[in-house]
Amino acid sequence: MVKEVNHACEKLNEKLGISVSLPNPKKKTLKAASVCNFAVGAGLVAVGVVFPSKWCAVLGGLGIISSVVLRHESGSRNDEQ
Repeated sequence: MVKEVNHACEKLNEKLGISVSLPNPKKKTLKAASVCNFAVGAGLVAVGVVFPSKWCAVLGGLGIISSVVLRHESGSRNDEQ
């Protein structure tokens, strides 16, 4: 997914005539971000359950979903850098 987004942005950069390089995160970086997103997401879900702040639970759920997506992305990557 990251590779596809970078490729699309490179095409757009060429059409606009600008030079912007996007980061290409390594597998280890994606796994660390996944763990961080899961921890924050689980904390927000817990706060949303304990307190009447439903928006915390929703944000926490989004954080956990983001964690799953990042974990899947890191599993399908091979670092050929």
